Amino acid sequence: MEKRVKFEIAMNPMASPRPRFSSRGGFTKAYMPKEYMAWKAQLLFKWKLLKLKQEVSGRPLFVKLGFYLEPPIALVKVKKNQAALEAERIPVVKKPDIDNLQKSVLDALNKHAWPDDNQISDIYAKKRYSLRPRIEIEVEEVEWL
Repeated sequence: MEKRVKFEIAMNPMASPRPRFSSRGGFTKAYMPKEYMAWKAQLLFKWKLLKLKQEVSGRPLFVKLGFYLEPPIALVKVKKNQAALEAERIPVVKKPDIDNLQKSVLDALNKHAWPDDNQISDIYAKKRYSLRPRIEIEVEEVEWL
C-alpha cells in the first residue's frame, strides 16, 4: 500500500448488530443476522472491485471513516436544510451508534484491506446526513520512527 489510500464505497452504512443465539441439541450457538452478513459480503465485494492492495508492512495504521446516511424525509422536506444537506454538514445524532458503524466496516475489511485490524492504532470517524449515502475510508501508515 502507498503511504495513504483513500476510497469510497457507494452503499448505505450499516451498524454491527449484537450476535443472536440459538439452542439446539443442548448447545448454544452464536450467529450474526443474515442481513448483516449479506451487507458485509457486499461491502467486501465492492472493495475488491477497487483492486486495492492489502497493507502487509505490519506498520501501525490510521483509519478515517466517513459514514454518510440517508436523511429522514422530514429533514429533506424543509427548504432551509437543502444547502446543509448538499454540503453534508448536518451531523447524525441518533442511531446507529458510530462505534457499531466502525465495527461493521473494520470487520468486513479485516484480512482484506489489512492483515489484522489490531494493526489500526488510530481511528477517526464521523457520521453525516447526505443525499448520496456512502462510506468513505482512508488508510494511512503511522510514522513513528
